[in-house]
Order: sequence, then structure tokens, then C-alpha cells
Amino acid sequence: MNFGEVLQTKRKSMGLTQEDLADKLFVSSKTISNWETGKTTPDIDNLIRIASLFQISLDNLLTEGSEVVENIKKKAEINNLKKYSYCTVITDLVFLFIILSSHYGAELPISILIATCIGIGVNIAVMFYFFK
Repeated sequence: MNFGEVLQTKRKSMGLTQEDLADKLFVSSKTISNWETGKTTPDIDNLIRIASLFQISLDNLLTEGSEVVENIKKKAEINNLKKYSYCTVITDLVFLFIILSSHYGAELPISILIATCIGIGVNIAVMFYFFK
């Protein structure tokens, strides 16, 4: 049984409509419908609320609906990639500023070399920070 089926079965066994469950979980009834049909999956906070409401363990809830675990992992990976991308863009802008500002005080090839070395070092450090 997948997560949507488990959710629907538990909801009906408690005599709740999708609207009733939505009110208890502080989400819309459309969200409940999407969870039950498998279009989307709940985040970890809602999983905890669902497990608590239905008095089942998270282990049982996630084992029976294993696609939820995979979706949480995918969202975490996407968030890490976004953070890394933002840091890379900011880093590149800083190095562009260094190159442009150092052009007036030093020879351009030396400033490009220095900025490139710093850029490589910072990007490697950022990668290790986000992808431990």
C-alpha cells in the first residue's frame, strides 16, 4: 500500500472527510487530495502530524509509503544544489569586482590570476560545506 492509500484508509477509518483532515493538519483539502492521489507528498512536519493524528509510528507510515522518503531526499538534494548555486553566483560576482577594482592598481594578468586562484579555492570550500 502506498502513502496515499494509507492516508485515505486511515482518514476514512476515523470518519474524516478530506476537509476535516485538512483542518486538523492546517493545509488545504486540495493538498489532502494531492497526497491521496500521489500527485505530491507531505513534508516532514506534516508527516509527523499525520503519524501523531493517526497514532501510528513514522516508521510504519514511511515504510508503507516509501515514495515519501524518496521525495524528501530529492527535495533536500535540490535545496543543497540551490544553496551551492547561490554561493557560486555570489562568489563569481565578488571575483568580478576584485578583477575590476584591482585592474587600476596592478597589471591585469596578475589580478586575473589571483582572482581565479581565490575563486577556485572558495568554490572548493563551498562544495565541501554543502556536500559533506
